[in-house]
Amino acid sequence: MMIFGFLMNIALIALVVTGVVLVVRKATARAGGGPADAHAVRRFFQYLVMFALMVIAAIGVLGLLSRPLERGAFVGSDADLARSLACTIVGVPLYAGMAWWTRRAFVADPGEARSLGWACYTTAACLTALGFMMGSAYGVLAWATRLDLYSAGALAGLLVWAALWGTHWWLDSRVTPAGHTQVHHLLGSLAALAVSATGLGVLVAGTIEVVTGIGRTTGLVENDKPLLRGAALLVVGVPVWLLYWWRTASRSPHNPIWLAYVLLAGVAGGLVTAVVGASVAVYDVLVWLLGQPWSEQASVHFRGLPAAVGAGVTGLLVWWYHHTVLRATGERERTEVVRVYEYLMAGTGLVAAAVGFTMVVVALVEALTTSGAILGTAAVNTLLAALTVMAVGGPVWAVFWHRIQLAARAAPAAEHTSPTRRIYLLLLFGVAGIAAVVALLVGVYVLAEDALAGTVGAATLRSLRVPIGILVSTGVISGYHAMVYRADRAAISAAGVAETHGPRYVLLVGPPDPLVVAAVAHETGGQVQAWRTDETGITWTAAGVLAAIAALGPAPVEEVVVVSEPDGVHAFGVHRH
Repeated sequence: MMIFGFLMNIALIALVVTGVVLVVRKATARAGGGPADAHAVRRFFQYLVMFALMVIAAIGVLGLLSRPLERGAFVGSDADLARSLACTIVGVPLYAGMAWWTRRAFVADPGEARSLGWACYTTAACLTALGFMMGSAYGVLAWATRLDLYSAGALAGLLVWAALWGTHWWLDSRVTPAGHTQVHHLLGSLAALAVSATGLGVLVAGTIEVVTGIGRTTGLVENDKPLLRGAALLVVGVPVWLLYWWRTASRSPHNPIWLAYVLLAGVAGGLVTAVVGASVAVYDVLVWLLGQPWSEQASVHFRGLPAAVGAGVTGLLVWWYHHTVLRATGERERTEVVRVYEYLMAGTGLVAAAVGFTMVVVALVEALTTSGAILGTAAVNTLLAALTVMAVGGPVWAVFWHRIQLAARAAPAAEHTSPTRRIYLLLLFGVAGIAAVVALLVGVYVLAEDALAGTVGAATLRSLRVPIGILVSTGVISGYHAMVYRADRAAISAAGVAETHGPRYVLLVGPPDPLVVAAVAHETGGQVQAWRTDETGITWTAAGVLAAIAALGPAPVEEVVVVSEPDGVHAFGVHRH
């Protein structure tokens, strides 16, 4: 009864929404205004309801299909059958009706395929079906390789979700404009990359386990066939990655969205994974050689080593591939996306090094207040962990910060006034300041408590080891970046960079690109407005827009229109009245 009530509520909501949309359409048509708003409202609810009905119909068909595929007597309850029947009886006809209505809208209005609602629907439908399809495919492979028991739900899910994904992929590739499919392809590439990378990491870890015998037991159960599990994940993820990335997304326009995926998901994600895996592996080795191991048996102490090595190798491979792809594009323009990537990596390395430095101070204070040498005491593992994090995070920060400072020396005006750089410096000041205030508050509280109790001594200093470490590390970070901030301000003043050094108003007519709008507004200091065109295959960059504006001549132009066309970017001055 609960499922029937749920479905009745959905049907009621769908009817109410449909009625509202029809009323709005009639009202706007009668008033002679707002047709675009009415279309937007109709599309939003239409595709939202259509997506919900697709999921309901899929759940119902999957449940019914699972029953004949079940080997032996079906163990499901009557409630399961009732739920499957309800979802099928309600979802399938309504979904078919919505699909028929959508097809009529496409016939009546060819611009429907270029709408944001359709692009969101196909993206959500394809990615949802893709996720469940890959999960079901792994379940079928696990049964075929005797990793798991037979599951009729996995087999039925593979058939149902594969059919839905194939249908929507076909529609998306033939109906949706190429410029609206990029987000779908990049997100699908990310999902497939995650599955494939996980499979490769499990495969590498399993190989180490089989060869060395390390990590074969985890807790009370034996780790069963990691090689087969890793291979199954690879079989599921690699074909999807080849289709989404190799065949499709890698050939799409190299715009800021594409660049953000390659830099943040591929390069940065792979590097962070490799660094984390290497840190765990190095730490385990150092503790075994110099510290206090978790166990006298190497197989127990190093039980996490195979997974760490697998993550490190996989992350390194992902980083190398996407770094190679980025270099192969030949793009040398320093965009805000590139800055976000570099400052993000520098910040990650700096935070890791700061944590390690704080742990060094904590370990030294702990060792000194326990009247023992550092090595051979309980502080040794903390010190080794700190040194490991510093050894990994410090070089990452140094490499990327050196690259950032080279760019700042090459183009001081652009780099010093970059919003990414300002956010990076201000965020460091803010986080360091908050951490220092909290540490100071805790330290004063502990000191005052012991002073009032008359027990100030070595134990007090030991209780203050964490606040002391935080205050020292945040002080060093704040001091250095305060000097950087003052140097930036001085360089901007010396260069005479004005707050406004371009047209007061810029109208961009071309492909929608918020990053270009933000960059032009930042560089010109004026108001920037964007109008979208329906032409596909056209891209532009902030540098190209600024070059077109600069080509107008040395005389100041207060108002400019910039148009992106197939033969290039053109700018001309205007006068608004």
